[in-house]
Amino acid sequence: MKTGLSLSKEALYTALGIGIFTFFYGLLSGSLEFWMAPVAFITSAFYAGYGSKKNTSINVSLSFGKGIIWGLIAFNLFQIPNMNMLLWTSSVFGIMAFIAIILQGTILPFTRIPAWLLGWGTFMEISLNKTITNWPLFVVELAAGMLLGVYFLDFGSDLFKKMMYAWFPEKRSKSKSTQVNNKQHSEI
Repeated sequence: MKTGLSLSKEALYTALGIGIFTFFYGLLSGSLEFWMAPVAFITSAFYAGYGSKKNTSINVSLSFGKGIIWGLIAFNLFQIPNMNMLLWTSSVFGIMAFIAIILQGTILPFTRIPAWLLGWGTFMEISLNKTITNWPLFVVELAAGMLLGVYFLDFGSDLFKKMMYAWFPEKRSKSKSTQVNNKQHSEI
């Protein structure tokens, strides 16, 4: 009877990679006093859940950018005075979401709606709850946080995992290596 915990190499290497790169990201963002550091965790978790396909990273990144642009538009629309705010904000969100999906389905097929909406939602969550005094800096920091999540946390931990597999490759089971040897002998 087997007792104790059993952890696959895949789970171990993934955990180590994420832990190491999160540690270094924490050091970097803390020493730079980067207050928007949690955005990277949001986009990293999104990208990993999205399937983490490396060939979609540009599309996802551009979609995050579209979300930031959408956030700027919506935020400015919310500044129109004398509006019934509940009706107005609901209308703005509904119409802009509709337009985003139409644009993605027609002239912007390279975008990814989930990433676009995540970028927009993150922008709105921060901008509606924190006074922004320097808008260009805010946009740059938000975009940097989103990109660091994908390209530093996700890509970095994946690179670490690949290096671990290169240094400590999977061992073949005896039955598999015997089958390969038998196949090679039968071909001779």
